[in-house]
Amino acid sequence: MIQMPTRSVTRFFVPMIDVLTLLFCIYLLMPMVDTAGDAELEAERRVREDRLKHLESELVRMGTAGEQALAKLREEIERLRKEKIQTLKNRLSVRVLEIDPANGKLYFRNPDKVEIRDAVEANQLIEGDRQTQGVARRELYYLVLYPRDRASGYPTREQRQRYDRWFDGVALGYDVPGVELGKEK
Repeated sequence: MIQMPTRSVTRFFVPMIDVLTLLFCIYLLMPMVDTAGDAELEAERRVREDRLKHLESELVRMGTAGEQALAKLREEIERLRKEKIQTLKNRLSVRVLEIDPANGKLYFRNPDKVEIRDAVEANQLIEGDRQTQGVARRELYYLVLYPRDRASGYPTREQRQRYDRWFDGVALGYDVPGVELGKEK
């Protein structure tokens, strides 16, 4: 006679497989069963579809109005840019100074080369530029052009510090070749 082992694993798995199979069958049958609360009435579905169509048409209408508003905003931005440029032109008086690539000396053109040797000459230039403005009273801006020859070692650090001291009371900027505007060494 065949005896079952006293502790067999299959003894536990066979009933468990039956239960899992039953649960799987119920899972497969669930979509086919509808309850009364889940059933959607035809009238509710039509109302929802009509509401969706209305909202879609509203969205299209707002889209065209939004495009018109966007076009107006772009025009306004362009107008403000032009005004900003014109205001800057009217407010700013720019004087270009150059650095000699051979020795690092600072000069301006009037129309010939005129060297600026010290702070006294720099102050005379500033006062002369303020007087030539007359009634306009535009803001002075001095732009110092570095030598276009990149191999030039001028101006030295000491020269640049000296130029900064000379033009301490006015706006001063440097145009360094190969360096992005607004970013200096």
